[in-house]
Amino acid sequence: MPPRCFLALTLPGPVLATLGSARETLLAGAPAWAGEKWVAAPLLHVTLAFLGARDDDAVEAGVPRMLKAAALLPAFELRLEGVAAVPSRRRATMLWATLSDPDGALTGLRDELLAAFPAAGSAPDSRPLRPHVTLVRARSPRRVHPDALAKAAALVQAAGKEPDGVVSVHSVTLFSSTLRPAGPEYREIAVAKLAG
Repeated sequence: MPPRCFLALTLPGPVLATLGSARETLLAGAPAWAGEKWVAAPLLHVTLAFLGARDDDAVEAGVPRMLKAAALLPAFELRLEGVAAVPSRRRATMLWATLSDPDGALTGLRDELLAAFPAAGSAPDSRPLRPHVTLVRARSPRRVHPDALAKAAALVQAAGKEPDGVVSVHSVTLFSSTLRPAGPEYREIAVAKLAG
């Protein structure tokens, strides 16, 4: 089976450090989450779209179109916004660090880049884009202590008001993902640079 592919933003060091602090804050107030599937710092990213399983030919055909489309789009910024329990605090299956995209620039970028990969194999993701970084996935739905969530959210929100809480979007990376017993393994296929 071909590997699954996705478009994503990589994160700068200061943002990764903030997310590490948010994890520590969450675990201090909600230690029961320690045994859940936390995403390793090197794998943290903002997903733009899942492309599904794609064979090498389909990916290679899309890369030049992706590079050309990205080169016509301006760079922009996202800011850390908070921490959310998904789908709810009482039955969370994931905890996200959320990002603001007030002008919808990220959605526009996603839509332009998706056009570079016409439907082949699995259909591309077309759900509304909610900019976020997945911090942890629960093995089964579980409650998150409201104080732990509030403290982590406040930490991330405060960082978003400072330069260290900014994600400057100058490029998008196309990754392939292969599931291994120890967790997913990501391989960089191409990096599309935006104008400016």
